[in-house]
Amino acid sequence: MLVDLICLVWSEASERYRTRIGDIFSAENKLRLQLKIEVELAQVQSELGLISAEEAEKIHDAANQVTLSRVQQIEREISHDLMAMVKALAEQAGAAGEKVHLGATSNDIQDTVLALQLTAAKSDLLDILDLVSEELVRLSQDHKSLACIGRTHGQHAVPTTVGFKFANYLYELQLAKDRLHNTKVSLSKFSGAVGNYASSHRLDIEKMVLERLELQPVAISTQVVSRVLHADFLNAMALCAGVLERISKEIRNLQRSEIGEWSEPFSEKQVGSSAMPHKRNPHKSERVSGISRIIRGNVAVALENIALEHERDISHSSVERIIIPESSNLLYYIGSQMQKILNSLTVHEDAVSTVLQSALGRASSEQILKLLVDKVGRQEGHELLRKHATEKNYRESIMQDNEILNHVSKAELVQIFEKIDVGLAVEKVELIVSTYESTWKTYRSTQSVQ
Repeated sequence: MLVDLICLVWSEASERYRTRIGDIFSAENKLRLQLKIEVELAQVQSELGLISAEEAEKIHDAANQVTLSRVQQIEREISHDLMAMVKALAEQAGAAGEKVHLGATSNDIQDTVLALQLTAAKSDLLDILDLVSEELVRLSQDHKSLACIGRTHGQHAVPTTVGFKFANYLYELQLAKDRLHNTKVSLSKFSGAVGNYASSHRLDIEKMVLERLELQPVAISTQVVSRVLHADFLNAMALCAGVLERISKEIRNLQRSEIGEWSEPFSEKQVGSSAMPHKRNPHKSERVSGISRIIRGNVAVALENIALEHERDISHSSVERIIIPESSNLLYYIGSQMQKILNSLTVHEDAVSTVLQSALGRASSEQILKLLVDKVGRQEGHELLRKHATEKNYRESIMQDNEILNHVSKAELVQIFEKIDVGLAVEKVELIVSTYESTWKTYRSTQSVQ
């Protein structure tokens, strides 16, 4: 009963958040890639004179006859998924079946499949995250001059601009995307049971097979490629998810009823609460936050997979079948969700202005302090202003402080209180956007995924 319930929940979650990444890691695609690799191996061995051209051709033709159902049937009998594929291929190849998988070990195939899957997933992930970046570019430019109150520790700080916020997210996402782009996922091996090429005593088979698959040989391996590479990929995905969550949390916080500066899209027939008809809950952003926790959590598991025993044990295998497809799929999902959220995000300029005006008294303290530094020094000036922090009307309290007025005129104070100083926010937005446009876009158009 419990197992059935777990399977039901897993199935529902898998379908609810399934994306095109799910196809990359599907059983059907995994089998297709396994067969493709076996065919390429046979072809290379034929070219090197290790098997005949006729045998390689029969293996090629046989690969088109292998079915997933037959492989799964054999696996149920022998409890070895890779060998089940080999047997299914061999039985279709007739006499040439004796040459199927010649000189290879299971993970020569499995790690190569994984490298192909990760290469495809990485490309799709960068594509969807680029769409998020494009929305951030647009929002940065559209609102680069729209002044708003900045916040630190959840409290009003000093003015900035809405566009400056989005430019920060653009930059942070770019940092994470750079890490993802530079992860080395297109590496594999064809070096045998413990990685020392004892089955062939040659390097050219590995080089030729992987070149045909547009992969590269890892410098050295045991029976498996080092899981440092895969942990790095999981970590890079977690960085991207963390930035997406950072954006989602800002949307959630600024959509609070008492703030109301931003709001995520809410369709005409959408329901916010089953009990409270008036609710417009930011559930899309909340979902991004929640799912990002799973992606981050999987990094810890990936790190555990590095310390395999001797030349390899299998403790990582079952884990990777879950965390790699899951994290890849979920990152794509929240990336696509964030792109849609940002595309229809509403910035309520009247609310932004109202909140800013209400905060301008205290938010001007830094500018007043700059004037007091030359008069009484920074520490004393800071104390003169700090003691008014609990006053309900900060501006009026400052304007009536004779000790402050001994050093700064009322006219100067009025000018500061009425001025909205956003520093170099606008210039920074323009710099970040132009840097993104001139570097990353060009880089992505000229570099292949590695």
